[in-house]
Amino acid sequence: MEIAKRTDVGRVREINEDSLGLEQLRSGHSLAIVADGMGGHLAGDVASQTVVKMIMEGLLEQKLNTSTDKKSNYLLQAIGTANDAVFAMSQKKEEFKGMGTTAVAAIVDTEDIVLGHVGDSRAYLLHNGGLYQLTEDHSYVNLLKKHGQITEEEAKNHPQRNMIVRAVGSSEEVEVDLVHTPWKDEDILLLCTDGLTTMVEDREIGIILSSTTLNMEEKADHLIQLALDAGGTDNISLILLKNKKRSATS
Repeated sequence: MEIAKRTDVGRVREINEDSLGLEQLRSGHSLAIVADGMGGHLAGDVASQTVVKMIMEGLLEQKLNTSTDKKSNYLLQAIGTANDAVFAMSQKKEEFKGMGTTAVAAIVDTEDIVLGHVGDSRAYLLHNGGLYQLTEDHSYVNLLKKHGQITEEEAKNHPQRNMIVRAVGSSEEVEVDLVHTPWKDEDILLLCTDGLTTMVEDREIGIILSSTTLNMEEKADHLIQLALDAGGTDNISLILLKNKKRSATS
C-alpha cells in the first residue's frame, strides 16, 4: 500500500487542532485516523490527540485478520473508549469543558475498507476515475439539506456551516456510523478534515487524485496547497492510502 499524510495549520488559525494517526502492520492491514478537535484554547487539540492515540491503541490490540463485523465492533469499542476518556477529562477541568472532536477511522487491507465515523471529517474513495464520498456529515447544514430547507449552494455559505451535531467526547454516549466497502487495485482512500473540503470542491480533489503523473506525496502536497490558495481558513489535514494489491501479492 502506498501512503501519504499531511497536516497544516492553514492561513488563519494559530493552533492546529487536527490530529492524524497512521500505521502499517505486518499483517498487511493499515490503520488510519483523522480527527478535528473543538473547544476552548488548547482543548481541541487535546481532544483530537487523545482520541487518535486511544483509537490507535485500541485497534493495535486486536487481531485484524477477521470478519468485517468484528472489525466494525473493534472500531465501535475503540471510539467508545476514546469518547469516555475525553468526556471524563472535560468534566474534571474547566478549561476542557465542552471539548470534543470529529473522528474518521479506517481498518484497511487489500480487499476491504471498514470505517467508523463521527462528525464532519470525511472519507472518499477514488475508483475507476470517480470520486465517491463514503461518509455522511453529522452537521447542522447537512440536516437542513436532507430536509430540503437549504440548497447545496446555500450550505456552502451558511453562517453555521461549521456546527456539528455529533462529536467524540462531547457527551457520555457517542453514536458512530459504520461503513464497509470493497476496493480494488489502484483505488485511493482519502480521509480528511473539513479544512480541505470547505476550501476545495470534490471535483478538484478527484482531478488531483486521478492524476497519473503525480505520486502520492505530490498528490497530498497539491491538495494542501489548493486549500491554502483558496484561503486556508481552517486547519487542513489528510491521509491518502493507495491499494497496491498486485505488488502486495506478486
